Amino acid sequence: MQSTDLEEIKAALWEQASHPCTRVSWGVAQVMAARKSRGQLLVQLRGRGRWHRVEAVTIERPRLCPTGACDLEDATG
Repeated sequence: MQSTDLEEIKAALWEQASHPCTRVSWGVAQVMAARKSRGQLLVQLRGRGRWHRVEAVTIERPRLCPTGACDLEDATG
């Protein structure tokens, strides 16, 4: 899913650090940090030394984790 919400992105970054199945990315690059400045979303990308202005980032969370360590519960259940 695409996101521009800073709190949601920060939560996903924490999950990415804790659970190997969650991935926060912009294009093919992995996002390592996020912040807002003057209303614009800025991210640091893995292997890059500066902040990049982006429209949105992609958050990927699997429904079922191969290890079972980070399965998301069904919200309807």
